[in-house]
Amino acid sequence: MEDPSNLTDLTDKATAAGAGPSRARRRFHKPLVIITVMLAVVFAVLIVFNIMTRPFDKTQSTYSLFEVGQKDTISTVADGLEKAGIIRSASVFRITSALTLKSDIKPGKYYLSPSMDSVSIAKALTLGNRTTDGFIIPDGFTMSQVFSSLARDGLGDEKAFIKAAGDPYLRDIDFIGSDIKGAEQVEGFLMPGTYRLDSEADEIMIVVTMLDNFSNFFNDDYRARADELGLSVRQVIVIASMIENETSIDSEKPMISSVLHNRINMGLIPAEEVPEVPLCSPGKESIKAALYPTEDENIYYVLSDKLDGTHVFTADEAEYKSLVEAYNTAKAERDESLTPQPSESEEE
Repeated sequence: MEDPSNLTDLTDKATAAGAGPSRARRRFHKPLVIITVMLAVVFAVLIVFNIMTRPFDKTQSTYSLFEVGQKDTISTVADGLEKAGIIRSASVFRITSALTLKSDIKPGKYYLSPSMDSVSIAKALTLGNRTTDGFIIPDGFTMSQVFSSLARDGLGDEKAFIKAAGDPYLRDIDFIGSDIKGAEQVEGFLMPGTYRLDSEADEIMIVVTMLDNFSNFFNDDYRARADELGLSVRQVIVIASMIENETSIDSEKPMISSVLHNRINMGLIPAEEVPEVPLCSPGKESIKAALYPTEDENIYYVLSDKLDGTHVFTADEAEYKSLVEAYNTAKAERDESLTPQPSESEEE
């Protein structure tokens, strides 16, 4: 007969052997939980940060002048931006600026829009409109805004810029041609971007530099595509400027382009209603969208009733009317909720 003590030893050993992997699992499980929690926290922070930095109103792509004085701080600027309707909340903007290390604002005069996200606004205010030897032109600026901004930054005289833009010799540039007279001939072709200039650059040199930048971007492939569409370079830029004014969401631009192309081709936008001169200088994504619209039959687009600046697209008139009604209702409800309510003392 076996010694019971041996059985006990065997049982203890078996138990110990079985406990080994269990302990290992527990040792592995704890750091896994910690990592999971940390990832969840990071993900939550990213979501909150994304919400905090969203544009105040993506549907308002008009740029307005905002001035930062020598004695202004990030706090006073944030208050001014909120008052001007460019950002939703001054306190949130201050937090965003601190988190992105963009609180060292520079005095100057800026063109800003509610369609810009908070990080872009903070970046613009910390970089300034001028670089050490150049300047920055945002997407969607009109010729007037470009020249006004450059003049305010001490890079030339506004009247001299207009004179330079209207110089007859610029008509020798193929995409400008001779159809449009005066300074308007360069409207739409003052390519947005960051420019670095020679210290001796005058107004005509600056204008030519921007036109050269456009020419370099609008390459032979783009010209061939314009020919394929039966459009001149100027007509492409007209459509691109319309797209630029409609949305700041790059992913939507080819769809808006499709609607514009479809409506023009179907005669729903009469030829006389298509602008001869671009509405602004569109950015690269808008130009590419004008050349390469999505292939669909949509002829309508409406701002979404989600009120997030996105659009809804349709080819059906009845659905279009329903979407318009849904958007108007949602907007009215939002506006009503944002209207300050009188206090009890005021009511009395």
